[in-house]
Amino acid sequence: MSNKWEKWTPKLAITIWRIFGLLLLSLLWLQVDGNKGGVILLLFLAILSLARWRLPLPGWTVLIDQTVCLISIIYFPFAVFALAFPVFESMLKRQPWFALPAFIFAVIYPETSILLVVVFIQAGLSGAILGGWYQDKKRYQTESDRQRRDHYELENLKEELLIANAQGTRMAELAERNRIAQQLHDDVGHELTASVLAFQAFEELWSGNDPEAKEMFAQAQHRLSKSVVYLRDTVHNLKPVKELGIEGLHEISEQFTLCPVTFNVYGDTSNVPAHLWSILYPVLKESLTNIIRHTQPTKVEISLDISPHILRLSVYNDGVAKEKNGQRAGVGLRNLRHRARAVGGSISTDHSDGFLLICVLPLEKAQQGGIYDEDLNRRR
Repeated sequence: MSNKWEKWTPKLAITIWRIFGLLLLSLLWLQVDGNKGGVILLLFLAILSLARWRLPLPGWTVLIDQTVCLISIIYFPFAVFALAFPVFESMLKRQPWFALPAFIFAVIYPETSILLVVVFIQAGLSGAILGGWYQDKKRYQTESDRQRRDHYELENLKEELLIANAQGTRMAELAERNRIAQQLHDDVGHELTASVLAFQAFEELWSGNDPEAKEMFAQAQHRLSKSVVYLRDTVHNLKPVKELGIEGLHEISEQFTLCPVTFNVYGDTSNVPAHLWSILYPVLKESLTNIIRHTQPTKVEISLDISPHILRLSVYNDGVAKEKNGQRAGVGLRNLRHRARAVGGSISTDHSDGFLLICVLPLEKAQQGGIYDEDLNRRR
């Protein structure tokens, strides 16, 4: 039923009113045996109606309609009813002052009847109603277009953020590779080369029974030992100081000592990409910081639930706010909401029983990293 009524638009209703008015004037014209003046008036009104249907004519053009109608009254008396057209068009444009000549004429016209007054009132009301409907429809359409544009911009921003994250990760990997290569070349390579030369010198001195052969052998051993130390340090630095994953959340929660903390994890944390951990860390830190600042809890419950499509981090405490507005969203929480929205997630809070913060982030797009990598390669 709703789809049936959706076919009705303001433009369609306006077109129907114009056609219906022209048909009524045609019937009046037939009653006077086809007066030639009536034919010219009908053609003129039909052309103007067609022009208004196709082009946004300005409101003052109704003065032309009224002038032609007033002249046609001399040859076609029923042309007085044609003044309903400019009345309708002026009210439709929300410019009723352009219809004043028609109303003034109706007042001074000696043959003005109740029917003519009714026709004018009906034309004015119809124009006002259809004009309001048209303006509302146009305003709703503009708002819908704006929301659609904002939605597309948000989707583009999300894609750009994911691509930027993939690009940042790749740049970090390249930088780390360059660091390792440089360290191997400058430290390990230098010491290995020096030890090889020392062994070559030792071989020559030892074959000649030179007493300095022993010292050269000790120097070669020292060089090899230093290269082993450099190599061990380089390999050790391959492993980051802090693990990026669930261990980081555990570390943040362990640093909270105001009251007992319960931390539950459900699901496979290995499915969570790196850029989502970079959102979960500050969310948990901000939640625990707000608890310290604004509440006096007896317990804190943290839960991380990971499903195939989304992850959900909830932080609950049973404390009561020290200040009336203490738990309201501050700048930190607003910024975190923007970051969550950028990847298609959300952050919500509940003050009904203690304080509950829930962060929901999607995993579907995150798990399609290969798609974004391909897109990144194409852009390069």
